[in-house]
Amino acid sequence: MNSLVIAQAAGGGGFNPSLILMVALFAVLIFMMFRGRKKQAAQQEKLKNNTVPGAKVMTNSGIFGTVVGVDAEDRVQVEVANGVILTLHRQAISTFLDDQPVAAAAQQPAESNDVAETPEESLRRLNDEGKDERNS
Repeated sequence: MNSLVIAQAAGGGGFNPSLILMVALFAVLIFMMFRGRKKQAAQQEKLKNNTVPGAKVMTNSGIFGTVVGVDAEDRVQVEVANGVILTLHRQAISTFLDDQPVAAAAQQPAESNDVAETPEESLRRLNDEGKDERNS
C-alpha cells in the first residue's frame, strides 16, 4: 500500500492553479517596480529642467525662496530673504510654486553692469538693518 501512495504522489503532475496565481502576482510586482522607477526618473528630470534662476520653490523642510543660481554639482543657491542665500542640493527642492518657471526666468532683465557690494559694505548694511532707537 505504501508503494501505491508514493506512486500517486510522484506521478501527479497535473494542472496547478496556485502556480498560475504565483506567476501572475510576480508579474504584477515586476510591473509595479518598473512603473515606480519610471515615475521617479520623470520626476527627477522635471526637477532638473525646472530648477532655473528666478523659479519660486519650497524645500523639503518648508522653506520658501527663489532660485538664484545652479551649478554643475547639483547645488542650488536659494534666496530666502533679501541678502540671505542658502546653498542646497537640488533634491532638497520639493515643490515649484510657479506654473512656468522658465517664463519667470526669461522675464527677468539681463545682468546689469552694477558692481556688487564688497563684503565690508554687506556687513555694514546687515548690521544697520535691525537697529532702532533702543539698540543703536
